[in-house]
Amino acid sequence: MRPPTMTELYAISPFLTVMPQFASTAPFGNPELKSEKRWQIDTGLQAKYSNFRGGVNGFYAWVHDYVTLDLIFINDLTNDDPMLTTDADLPLYGFVNTDLATLSGFETYGEYDVNRCVTAFATMSYVEGRDHTRSGNNFLEKFGVNRPRSDDTGREEPLYAVSPLEARVGLRYQEPCEKRYGVELSARIVDHQDRVATTLLETETAGFTTYDVRGFWRVCDNLTLVSGVENFTDKHYQEHLDSRNFSDVFQPGVNFYFGAELSY
Repeated sequence: MRPPTMTELYAISPFLTVMPQFASTAPFGNPELKSEKRWQIDTGLQAKYSNFRGGVNGFYAWVHDYVTLDLIFINDLTNDDPMLTTDADLPLYGFVNTDLATLSGFETYGEYDVNRCVTAFATMSYVEGRDHTRSGNNFLEKFGVNRPRSDDTGREEPLYAVSPLEARVGLRYQEPCEKRYGVELSARIVDHQDRVATTLLETETAGFTTYDVRGFWRVCDNLTLVSGVENFTDKHYQEHLDSRNFSDVFQPGVNFYFGAELSY
């Protein structure tokens, strides 16, 4: 069970980010919200052999009275204001319960030792959420306004702000004896996200692949140095939850990092 937050109960149109794709929104709380109730089934399998380690875990959840959003109004901010870099909207949302939502997904991983130095690895994760009763409650019904939620009569729709399928594959090299140094090359693969809540103005996001390299050096027993280069092919891409109303936000290009860990 999850009770509603103070924002979900009592907000009166503050500038908050409740829909991640919008840098700012104006949500209205609903004091009549019910607590979410969740029933979930989990299952998993793990394997370990001399050269291979792997596993998969999955879940399916039924959530009653899931707290979601109702699009009430859109303020059109398109004008000649030089502070606005694009045509922008400020959505007004109200918090509501939907009778039934489901969440399902899985995560899996695997490692294979090619030899004493080289290991191939892969991970993958996926979550899907769906609102099965979105034609039910609407925010304005408590004021006597009889309207479909977000002015759309459709019964089902994906839940908003759910990241797409993502995988990472790569190779890892480590010094075979004491493992004092190593380097890892990996690719992050993100799928196109087309399971979006269109009635809440959520938009699709294109898939992308980025490449990273990182390494470590254990100078001594209590000092380890790490460094790496992320997105070394300088891919121009956007995460699904990045803002895109006032100005499109894209992820950095090539970037470097360095760190040290000292234990005593």
